[in-house]
Amino acid sequence: MKKSTFHISKMDCPSEENLIRMKLDGQAIQKLDFDIPNRRLSVYHEGNIQPIDEALKDLKLGSILENTVEAEIQNTKTDHRKEKQLLWSVLLINFGFLLSK
Repeated sequence: MKKSTFHISKMDCPSEENLIRMKLDGQAIQKLDFDIPNRRLSVYHEGNIQPIDEALKDLKLGSILENTVEAEIQNTKTDHRKEKQLLWSVLLINFGFLLSK
């Protein structure tokens, strides 16, 4: 896996993030990390970076490839059981209040 970092000078709000996500949809990308305040995008990908670089340049947001290094994605999967249990509890409490009126 490779991590390529881009500086995107005109990326200053979530709307540019959405444009980039849509443009890169379908590419061989594992993960995108956006750092909007610093105008940086980290792309975790397999294979050649050229198609990704060209897609970003097509957006005309001032995209510059800074570097590409070997990297691994850390396991970001979380256990949502506690959150799910809490949401069900809140839902049941709200339902109880609705019935008591």
